[in-house]
Amino acid sequence: MAQDLNTEPLQSRLPQLDALRGLAALYVVIYHVMAMADPDLAVPAALLPFVGMGGTGVALFFVMSAFSLCLTWPRHAASGAALRSFYLSRWFRIAPLLLVLLAVMLLKDQLREPARYGVAETVWNVSMLFGLSPDWQPGIVMGSWTIGVEVLFYLLFPLFAIWVRGLLGQLLLLALAFALSLWAAGLPAPFAHLGGVYGALTHWPVFAWGCVLFQLWLCLRDKPVRIRRPLGVALLLVGVIGNALLFYRMLPPVLWLSGWNQSAVFYGAMLLGLLLANNRLLVNRATCFLGTISYSLYLVHPFVVSRLYGVFARLYEHLPPGAAYAGCAAISLALAIPVAWLTYRFVEKPGIRLGHGLFARVSARKRAPAGETQGAY
Repeated sequence: MAQDLNTEPLQSRLPQLDALRGLAALYVVIYHVMAMADPDLAVPAALLPFVGMGGTGVALFFVMSAFSLCLTWPRHAASGAALRSFYLSRWFRIAPLLLVLLAVMLLKDQLREPARYGVAETVWNVSMLFGLSPDWQPGIVMGSWTIGVEVLFYLLFPLFAIWVRGLLGQLLLLALAFALSLWAAGLPAPFAHLGGVYGALTHWPVFAWGCVLFQLWLCLRDKPVRIRRPLGVALLLVGVIGNALLFYRMLPPVLWLSGWNQSAVFYGAMLLGLLLANNRLLVNRATCFLGTISYSLYLVHPFVVSRLYGVFARLYEHLPPGAAYAGCAAISLALAIPVAWLTYRFVEKPGIRLGHGLFARVSARKRAPAGETQGAY
């Protein structure tokens, strides 16, 4: 049954989402271990297509981000101040860590002569609206271009949540997003960045696909286990096998559908399949833990990996390429995961609590009689 997003609150955290976030973060890390070095680290030929497509883990993040926003929107709607609740929640979820890492980058690089970052670039990054800038889309913090894309989707999401109803509405939104992405790919120079590699319009079909998947999940989640589980297993297999064929260039090209969007389709099948069927091999304490710290792991691992190039070189001097790359990935993860836990524990969680507390205080003041509100000062 198709539903809109303004219904009663749903379960706000699904272990399958956490597990896939953790796997997506791992995939991005093993890709960057190879690709951040100059030149790229040597990887066995049989693994190169898989490792080389690790950047598509971001597409999985985008799909899950949209799905999660749909999942939690009823909670914001039920708060009585949906927009305030939503925007405070989003800002305090992503801004604290990004701004801390941005401060680290500025303190480190502005000490150089000449200073690396100008005022305009810094202001765009602090605003988190750099996805709109033709000059500063990549972001100062490595990998933060994704934040620039997500923030623009966050700005519009409440409109979609309020006005786009049911599966049909989300499918129409997906078609519109896809049409806009094709149109944006041909925009002239002043606006070409909106349809470029880091362009919001390029990636909005992936977010819209996440919203469609949410509606499909609502339609299927209450089906009998004898129907739901086999369907979930089939979707999971389609997603895994489809992406494997895509990465190893064994699929024919699809007109108008980029490899990035194709990977998002298959990742979406994996997500929906895992939600319907579950799988203890994929959904376990380790993957859920990695999912919990995935935002930190995504943003902090470049700081760790970039400090290990000397170690990587020594490994490649003494080991075959396959063993050397495995060692580089293992060392990177062994160091990045604890650092990510620390930033999650001491930056992300306090930021989230601060956002919740601020919303509670603002809401209490709105509800309080005028005399009580004045007395509070």
